[in-house]
Amino acid sequence: MVTKSKIMDVLSTVIDPEIGLNIVELGMVKEVEIGDGRVRILIALTVPSCPLADTIKRDIERAVNSLDGVHSVTVETTSMSQEELDRLKSRLREKFSKKSSTVAIEKMDKKNIAHIIAVVSGKGGVGKSSVSALLASELRRMGYEVGVLDADITGPSIAKILNLTERPRISERGIIPLTTKSGIKAISINLLLDDPERAVIWRGPIISNVIKQLYSEVDWGDLHFLIIDLPPGTSDAPLTVYQSIPIDGVIVVSTPQDLALMIVAKAVNMARAVNVPVLGLIENMGYLICPHCGQKINLFGEPKGEKAAKRFNIPFLGVIPLDPKMVEMADKGLIEDYQSQAFAEVATNFKNVVLKGLVDISPIGWRRTS
Repeated sequence: MVTKSKIMDVLSTVIDPEIGLNIVELGMVKEVEIGDGRVRILIALTVPSCPLADTIKRDIERAVNSLDGVHSVTVETTSMSQEELDRLKSRLREKFSKKSSTVAIEKMDKKNIAHIIAVVSGKGGVGKSSVSALLASELRRMGYEVGVLDADITGPSIAKILNLTERPRISERGIIPLTTKSGIKAISINLLLDDPERAVIWRGPIISNVIKQLYSEVDWGDLHFLIIDLPPGTSDAPLTVYQSIPIDGVIVVSTPQDLALMIVAKAVNMARAVNVPVLGLIENMGYLICPHCGQKINLFGEPKGEKAAKRFNIPFLGVIPLDPKMVEMADKGLIEDYQSQAFAEVATNFKNVVLKGLVDISPIGWRRTS
């Protein structure tokens, strides 16, 4: 038998995708009506213009439909009163202020960006830029506002795999990032050079200043996530990002080879040395699916990412297969169109880890109405 108690229990598993807390805890569930297997739920959004309202409604429908005896679910929305919203903001500030000591020191303004995440690797060739672009694409598919900053100044590839070629315009508010067909905002040094094939032969201090400018002088607008694609290694560029940009944490990308995993330690230890949280590890090129028989082939040996994550006591976000189709689409600038169940799971794990542990909880809709 379907009861209100059971419905509230499953609704407590529905997470607000911006704030990162469940909708019951946030006081968003206003009414629950049950009759002959039909369930009607009234949800109070924090603002009428909530950009992720459809995502919340889908998650509610999926959760309630999982109960035995439920034949249909209707989700209606209203918005919180100003008094309710003020109480919620006050409660959230108190709750999240206790975590502030774990976040990188802000030396530059965070602008209107909720979460800034760097994607790193200890060595080149592990597919870090592809993972950055895929992660941005999956988050955009979920309904988030996403940006990508290509901080790999000497080896930029984000513009190519996102099919961006135009030169960014400049307004009174700064450089306007290019926007992909799905709505991802992106900036790369290649887009600002007269010749994209020109070698960037700059010393460390110049590269560091350029990275800071690509962040501070770009008009990113309102973003849920800014993904920063860092160059490999532990040199000036990563250190600049860690110490100058208010990042919330890093995601480490590796491959199954023992050498790559050995270098993971350097990336993890560097982040920890400057008090930047390591949010998780993604193992790329973990296996290949034979196109003829469907058998899983471990080209680089048995996947070792989960074991490495346990060793460093960081979340393991998943394994991504080596997929020739993805490589082909990246070469053609069509990586936004690539979809796979394996990477969708990785992106969901990433989202859950980020929303569970970070401090900035002001949704875009709140800033637009303030």
